Amino acid sequence: MDDAHPTPTIFGALWRYRWISLAIVAVAVLVSLAFSLAAGDGRTAQARIVLKAPDHTGALGIEMTSESSFVRYVKQRALFVTSDRVLAAARVRLGAESLPQLRSAITAEASSSGESIEITVDGPGLERSALIANEVIAAYQEQSRAEVAAATEKGLQTLVAQRAGIVAEAAGVPPGAPIGSAAGQTLSDLDQQIARIKLVAAQFDDGVSFVDVASAGGVGPWRGTLRDTAIGTAVGMMLAAALAWFRADRDRRVRDADDLVRVVDEPVLGEIETVPSQAAPALSRPGVPPLRSYQLVASGLRSRIGSGVVLVTSASGGEGATTTALQIAGAAARDGLRVLVVDAAVRSRDLSRHLGLAEWAGLTSIATGTASLAQATLPVHLGDGVRFSVVPAGHGHPYSGEQLRSALLRQAITEMRAHYDLVLVDLPPLIAQPETTPLVGASDGVVVTVRRDGDLGSLRRLREQLHLFGGTITGYVLTFAGSAPARGAEPAEPAPAR
Repeated sequence: MDDAHPTPTIFGALWRYRWISLAIVAVAVLVSLAFSLAAGDGRTAQARIVLKAPDHTGALGIEMTSESSFVRYVKQRALFVTSDRVLAAARVRLGAESLPQLRSAITAEASSSGESIEITVDGPGLERSALIANEVIAAYQEQSRAEVAAATEKGLQTLVAQRAGIVAEAAGVPPGAPIGSAAGQTLSDLDQQIARIKLVAAQFDDGVSFVDVASAGGVGPWRGTLRDTAIGTAVGMMLAAALAWFRADRDRRVRDADDLVRVVDEPVLGEIETVPSQAAPALSRPGVPPLRSYQLVASGLRSRIGSGVVLVTSASGGEGATTTALQIAGAAARDGLRVLVVDAAVRSRDLSRHLGLAEWAGLTSIATGTASLAQATLPVHLGDGVRFSVVPAGHGHPYSGEQLRSALLRQAITEMRAHYDLVLVDLPPLIAQPETTPLVGASDGVVVTVRRDGDLGSLRRLREQLHLFGGTITGYVLTFAGSAPARGAEPAEPAPAR
């Protein structure tokens, strides 16, 4: 047996723990939505103003000598966005929020690239936040345009006054005089400056190159909800996958025949379906035809071992070893084999109780010398002349572990092997009744029943014990592996005859 537990797959682990995985994903989605709600996501709008670079000549009174000068200019304009002048104009447009409310809701900063102003508004709702952001931008453009117009008007007035003074001074100078020629050149320069300022002012306008407006439709609450749901689902799936894989890697249980095949070297002789509870008692009644799955197990066992003494055991109680022994015995007897069933569970005597033989002489009687094999063997009729023989556990006669190692019992096993084609020994879990371990070394093979969801660690320990006491595992039977329809009418329980 491979001591290393088979590494689970992510999808297999998720499917195995699908309900808890779904719960984890659902919780992650709810946490994501709750976090976004607490953080204000879904009501925050963003917009961007990309600025024009002022004329490098400084015609509008803005000095622009280098790239760093433009970055400083953008930072100054970002401060202007949240100035009282712009917010007051925006408040007039909005007609609701107060100036302090607007100032607390709006953030304007220069972008990392230094070419635009990024505006963020955290308002009472997404639509209102988008409206506030766009109205603030409109107010900024309006006030910026007014600034440019004021700077232009001031510059023009200065130039016009200079021009008027020169014209007045030149009015009294005779034509052709040197001072007249100089005045003419100055007037020409002033006219060019006036024209330049008007052109730059017209081109610069509000100083905005373009605007990325805030849109409630583009980043609406549904889109935010879907985004948060997707994030929560992704995080939840990662957490669920990690937890499911970790649990599957630590889960030392047999889920199906494939799990069993991956960890053992011997073959799986068959899978036994789970029968309805009302039909389960019939499986221990020899008169009831064995399940087809048990017939296949019996055929596989004969092909593996031919004849001899075969132990049927399990790592713990409740894994179907007794039922498996009776079902294989019934199938083999119906195939014409001489079959003997031995109840080695000398404490619990489960098989003997199923057959109504709990108080009859049996294995302990042989071991203590109070009965021979012939005297302790009873026939169980299956109908239509078919039968198998059984050696009960014994009627509770006091015995010792040493007596189960006696020469009398070894001689009886030799006789069993000589007189029967197949001897099936219902062996209790070794950890529960260690006094039965001498039977392991005397057997020709061992069939181990493993219940679905059975513990792999217990199975490994059983294998070690069987090898320690000289046993050879013939194969495995996976019990309670699936569902089966209810059986039909049950024949009467056969009465054993001496």
